[in-house]
Amino acid sequence: MHLGVFTDGFEAYSLEDMLETCERLGIGGVELGCANWSKAPHVPVDDLLSGKLAAADYLETFKRHHVQIDALNCSGNVLHPVEGAQHRAGVRKTLQIASMLGVKTVVATSGLPAGGSEDKRPNWVTTHWPPENYEILDYQWNQVAIPAWKEIAGEARRYGVRIAFELHPTCLVYNLDTFERLCEGVSDCKDVLGINMDPSHMMWMGGDGRELVRAVPASIFHVHLKDVVFHEGKRLVNGNLDYKRGADIDARSWSFDVPGKGRDGLWWSNFLETLKAAGYNGVLSVELEDYTGFPKNPLAEAVQFMKPLVAGYPD
Repeated sequence: MHLGVFTDGFEAYSLEDMLETCERLGIGGVELGCANWSKAPHVPVDDLLSGKLAAADYLETFKRHHVQIDALNCSGNVLHPVEGAQHRAGVRKTLQIASMLGVKTVVATSGLPAGGSEDKRPNWVTTHWPPENYEILDYQWNQVAIPAWKEIAGEARRYGVRIAFELHPTCLVYNLDTFERLCEGVSDCKDVLGINMDPSHMMWMGGDGRELVRAVPASIFHVHLKDVVFHEGKRLVNGNLDYKRGADIDARSWSFDVPGKGRDGLWWSNFLETLKAAGYNGVLSVELEDYTGFPKNPLAEAVQFMKPLVAGYPD
């Protein structure tokens, strides 16, 4: 395993500056935002697709800094009742570019449909009540999500690329049960549909990413490194469901942060051991969502904390 970074945290920095930072910190790989919710700050999407920029010339920049491209990211909402077609096009472009660059993994979110055919906004169902929730779920899964992902899975297979779902709240696929439900509906797809294991989402939802890895070891295609800090004074009276903006740290029940800020070294060592036992030997991609606005400092903190732990699990 080796340390990497999801470079959307560096959207205000040039490709050269970002890669120089990675090289200086000893980061061996990057996950590049390519479409949809990402502004694709470091991927010249149109130039690559048109042939204006040759893939080999683009890759030369990374080789010069001794950094490899481990994954592309096109997280978005391909199931959105209004914006879905646009995001679907973003996924298609990302799969094409991944194939051109020899990148085998694309990180994505499942998306979230509306609650019915006439609705214009996505609807995330998280409880068994009221009863109409089951009507919503039937529509979302059977009429929207499964047909869409059958098509996308087939396309990914044709491009020789696999898709790693980030199990993200407010998406239809956000835990193991929902991942398995999608795979069952799409059928024979686990060669191309897997999981991006971001333990932070499991933390604040009350789960444990280590247990999920143990449950489906062959489905772990990619890993994000991100921690959660709980603010007990708020959490104990408000619970973990919190709509306040991420930057409003003092008002929230919890906040994202870099590894080591919420869980100690023992927890993260055990997380790495669990990944190793599952057969995972890929990138550990630091995702910067601490809202400081200074990506280089938090990334350096993450590397300082994780590097000694990762040293025991070399590629």
